[in-house]
Amino acid sequence: MAALISIALLSMVLSLAAAGLIYYSWRQRGKALLAAAGWLLALVSVFGWSRVLGAEIGTIYAIAIFTCLAWGAVAFNAEAPKAAAAGARPFQGLQRPQLRGMFHHSVLFLLSVPAAGVIAMMLSIALVLHLPWPLLDRAAVAIFVYPVLWGALGVWICAQERLLKPVLASAGLLLLSSLVMYIRL
Repeated sequence: MAALISIALLSMVLSLAAAGLIYYSWRQRGKALLAAAGWLLALVSVFGWSRVLGAEIGTIYAIAIFTCLAWGAVAFNAEAPKAAAAGARPFQGLQRPQLRGMFHHSVLFLLSVPAAGVIAMMLSIALVLHLPWPLLDRAAVAIFVYPVLWGALGVWICAQERLLKPVLASAGLLLLSSLVMYIRL
């Protein structure tokens, strides 16, 4: 029991040192060796946390504690924004969006959420349809691939300035996945 507590304390010190080294190398440009040492200490702390708490929970603790320590260092040293900045914009009330803007964002929403979801579902099924695995394994892969494809497609659609490319790409993906699923290429 005492050995596990000492390993946990050592892992905490390693996580603290890793966050400190990475933060310091970030603040002082050109200190790549310190950043590498910090990442190495963060990796070593994963083994300590895993020894104390098990592989799954230990890895989560190592990542969470390191992230919170790094975030705390950044938040602690952040400069407070100046309220009365010289170049501050004057206050303006909200304005009602124009009809063209409402149409554009409505189409963007419909294309990036429900349409991208349907396309991602069909594409994930089409991707695993011809794999030489049992049906249950193919279904599991399709279930895990589906949200990744949906998120990636939705983000890509929202990142485009013009809607023509996402509409054409979505139609092409829909057609391709339909051909693979129903015609069995």
